[in-house]
Amino acid sequence: MKELIEIWRFREVLFNLVRRNLKVRYKNSALGFLWSLLNPLMQIGVWWLVFKVIWEMPEKNYTAFLITGFLPWLFFSQCVLDSTACVTQDMPLVKKAYFPRAILPISSLLSNLVHLALAFVVAVVLFAIWRVNVNIHYWLVIPSTLLVATFAYGISAMLAAWSVLYADVKFIVGNLLGLWFFLTPVLYPIHRVLGKQPTEAENWLRQLINVFLPYIKTVYLLDPITIGILGYRSGLLRGGENPIIVSPAITPEMTPEQVAAVYAQAAEKQALLQAQYPIGHYIIGAAIVALATAIIGHLVFRRLSWTFAEKG
Repeated sequence: MKELIEIWRFREVLFNLVRRNLKVRYKNSALGFLWSLLNPLMQIGVWWLVFKVIWEMPEKNYTAFLITGFLPWLFFSQCVLDSTACVTQDMPLVKKAYFPRAILPISSLLSNLVHLALAFVVAVVLFAIWRVNVNIHYWLVIPSTLLVATFAYGISAMLAAWSVLYADVKFIVGNLLGLWFFLTPVLYPIHRVLGKQPTEAENWLRQLINVFLPYIKTVYLLDPITIGILGYRSGLLRGGENPIIVSPAITPEMTPEQVAAVYAQAAEKQALLQAQYPIGHYIIGAAIVALATAIIGHLVFRRLSWTFAEKG
């Protein structure tokens, strides 16, 4: 509580850092903030071409599906990447003046939160144009964003402190985020992971995966980023329904009887997965993980913050 009061006392410093971060990111750029929208939209366009056109992903409104997954992921990944420089870039300020050092990762997080809010407004406009159902359940974006932000702060605080001591951190983080991206359901529906069954063991790695597959699924669902993405999709695309959805793979050459059979199989698999993985339990678990990460990250940052001026 004492630290929160102190941060509030220095709120003007925090607001000035947030304002500076927003200005500096696209300084001397002709399009300015529009790049924060154009870059993800171009990436989404490439993924749509690969997964929807070439691989024929059966998800309806696949572009909206990608946007609802990429928004929280982009917010998290940008927070983490920015954290690796948030202390070192302000080292002159750290050496000259006293202020709560936690303001540095918090200012980075709040800057990215502003970008997320603006991108979300654009997404809602696109959904209205595409006639995606806009409804009251959009409020689920708020707790989902809070979950991701809490987790992002914990990771960012730790990385911000370690980056002062070890310059290699930013290079490691960039590579790990690339791996983490494919371990979250941004490009694919969650049932592709939860419905995965042990397969014939061709090598030792496959044998190992078969043994630990149930635990892998549990850890997967306890990831706050995964739950945050599911929250976005539930609120923005599913009208607040359970986000574990199985879309039937329908092809034009199917007969009406085959289409009915595919729908029945998808509904049966969906009901089984929803019963097997009660989403409410995993939301609580992910919230505990996010909160514990935030506390640990803050403690690590606070313990190392006294060495910043010396190490920098």
